[in-house]
Amino acid sequence: MFVLRYLITVVLINCTSLAFAQIPKHIFNENSGEEFSFKNFTSTTKTLKQRSGVYHFGESEGEWDLVVLSNNDSLIIQLWSGSWGKDHYTKKEAWLHSCTTFNTVTVNGNKFSFGKYSGQFAEYKEEKTSANTVLLFCDPIGERTYGKDSAELGFYSSPAATFFDNKEYYQLSLAVQPDTYFAGKTKQQLKIMRNTILAKYGLLFQAGGEMEKYFRKKEWYKPFKKEVGDCLTTIEQKNIATIIKLEQLLN
Repeated sequence: MFVLRYLITVVLINCTSLAFAQIPKHIFNENSGEEFSFKNFTSTTKTLKQRSGVYHFGESEGEWDLVVLSNNDSLIIQLWSGSWGKDHYTKKEAWLHSCTTFNTVTVNGNKFSFGKYSGQFAEYKEEKTSANTVLLFCDPIGERTYGKDSAELGFYSSPAATFFDNKEYYQLSLAVQPDTYFAGKTKQQLKIMRNTILAKYGLLFQAGGEMEKYFRKKEWYKPFKKEVGDCLTTIEQKNIATIIKLEQLLN
């Protein structure tokens, strides 16, 4: 009986050590300076779809969001940050959101890499609090890598659908839509749908043109970029291609 209890104890200790061994020792919120014990984190296997959503980093003007989108058997990562600039129409100071998109994300177990950056999915538990998190081994906004065994913490804040739902046709950014999704749409409606994807990223349309007049009335539309092609996800690229195909059929 003593031997059995000893073996069970050893196994439990080894399992705990293995769980902790995957977690960086130094975990922090860079903006606030707050630090977290690595013992409150575990890293368990989940599906890519379960990992999708919005993870919030930083505070106040230093805050930004890492958006993880599930695309069949792969992931897409977007970094949404902001900075102060002049509103294109009012010329007053405004908070302008910008996005960097990584359509190629390599996933190895609970760890992932995008571009020259990398991170890890983990779960945080403390007393009655539990949350999905992302641990980043780098600062993709400041474009720098943290020291060995260090990571910045981002907490899961919302589903991607909630993040995008303040804009029309946000479903076009969440999943590749079949032709039936666009059934019954006029050529004009299709044109608006296609350009809504671009407007979301702050594209400047031709001054006085049809699309500029249309989107200028939208509260969420904050144009400041002449080109947004590099912001598009592969999901959005495929939906745009479908819309263009359907527009051509209506000629």
